[in-house]
Amino acid sequence: MQNSIKQIEYQIYTQNLPGNFIKVTISFEAGESNPILKIPSWRPGRYMLQQYAANVRDCSAQDQSGALLSVEKVNRNSWQVEAPAGTVLSFTYLYYCRQMDAGGCWSDQALFYINPIACLMAVDKQEQLPCSLKLNLSGSFIVKTGMPQKAAFHYQTDGFLALSDFPILASPDLTTLEYQVNGIPFYIHATVDASHFPETITEDFATFTEAQIRDFGDFPEKEYHFQLLILPYQHYHGVEHRNSTVICLGPAADVKEKLYPELIGICSHELYHTWNICKIRPAEMLPYNLFEAQYFKTGFVAEGITTYLGDYYVAHADVFTKDWYQEELNILLKRHFYSFGNKHLSLADSSLDLWVDGYDAGIPNRKVSIYVKGAIVAFLMDAAIRKTTSNDLTLRDMMLTLWNSHKAEGKGYTEDSIAALFHSMTSNQYAEDFMRWIYGLGDLKEDLIKALNYLGISVTEESHANFFARHFGFLCDAAFTIQTVDDASPYLTLLGKGDRILRINGVIPVEFKPEEVSEVRSFTIECTNGIQIWSVELKHTEAVYFKTLQIQFTEETTLF
Repeated sequence: MQNSIKQIEYQIYTQNLPGNFIKVTISFEAGESNPILKIPSWRPGRYMLQQYAANVRDCSAQDQSGALLSVEKVNRNSWQVEAPAGTVLSFTYLYYCRQMDAGGCWSDQALFYINPIACLMAVDKQEQLPCSLKLNLSGSFIVKTGMPQKAAFHYQTDGFLALSDFPILASPDLTTLEYQVNGIPFYIHATVDASHFPETITEDFATFTEAQIRDFGDFPEKEYHFQLLILPYQHYHGVEHRNSTVICLGPAADVKEKLYPELIGICSHELYHTWNICKIRPAEMLPYNLFEAQYFKTGFVAEGITTYLGDYYVAHADVFTKDWYQEELNILLKRHFYSFGNKHLSLADSSLDLWVDGYDAGIPNRKVSIYVKGAIVAFLMDAAIRKTTSNDLTLRDMMLTLWNSHKAEGKGYTEDSIAALFHSMTSNQYAEDFMRWIYGLGDLKEDLIKALNYLGISVTEESHANFFARHFGFLCDAAFTIQTVDDASPYLTLLGKGDRILRINGVIPVEFKPEEVSEVRSFTIECTNGIQIWSVELKHTEAVYFKTLQIQFTEETTLF
């Protein structure tokens, strides 16, 4: 074993192992007695505690002579090796790679895909040392990653934090497309051949890339990699990294046409993160501490603004039509207004509570999405800046200011600094509104109407097309299991999420035809929660529920 205290050496093996396992060996010189190795507790882009340690098994350690060293698990994600300071040792474990999403790991005979943050351990108090990584893969595998390469299958980074932020995609059958913007190479690596994409894919990617770089003035990386895991089944997920993104999308047969707007939209979103969160970051996360939660209340900047502007750039750069963007905004509005968490938890506290229940829906109507309501607030901020400056400035100018500030000072932003910047651009005309948008409750309906009217966008209020959602205030899935109940529904105390409708007026739900009973003023539904069965009389009144705003661009629209 060749090693010194000057670097940490990682090796990954994939052959002659149980299915979906990889073997990881970490070689280093102990900087202090009884060194601790630890696997991250979370990953940037997913602000919740992860269970990476649950994929680890068969930990062992030995010194240079081959003598086994004692290994003890000391907490949920750390292992301690009994060895004196100065010992050159290797620590080995198996890691289970069978999580096919943009933040996971996968290893089989045809595909090697890892997020190092999920499967590699750091040596405690030696995280700043340079790291080398050797991949012991089949010679037929093509490796694609943004990680700096030292030799074939051999990579080098300046520390564990950097090592953790370069996903690796390898397979004998990868397809790579390339385009350049301002002399910077951008690569599209895919697990399917080019026939799965339109011929315009590189032109389309270059178009939204150029638009984003134009607004920021420069690009913070020397190269960029879109790593596309195109799957045979339905999937949609993306994760940002310092000079790359991983996208999981499927089914593959639909990517060329039906899902192509989804591909463009999510790639624009993740590219925008190269500035916004990978560089421009909350002060609470500068630097990242991957081994404990880092709470922050500014998720509306990290994800809300990125969600709003990621789609905006696709339309602004004419990759897709304004009609496409109109539909995207209408979908966003529906997701926002159908989230009755608006009445129960603020946008700021919902950001903090990502660490409580992650990205799951959680209990009914408890919180809002920092992506959805965050994007709604980003739109309101954009409209406010435009109105105050007579359309001379937009939200994109605010983000440029943040970018220039980051480059000059290298500091993270705070709740107060974001508010101060926004107020400086809006002449303090929205001080009370901003506090209400971020820290208050409510669906912001009146604010949205004012903003849309100013931008020349026609707006109407509509109710859900589903019969039971519209007239009675509860929404069911295809199996007639209740998913959401409007807080305004008169049946809020009688029905809840997870209850299932067994019969409607004595008829099984699939045979019930609402169009045939438009004049009937009452219904009896039979429900179960899996334990009890009960009946509820539904009275058809003039009231409607699940109301949302919907928009239409006009000739007077000034958003573009």
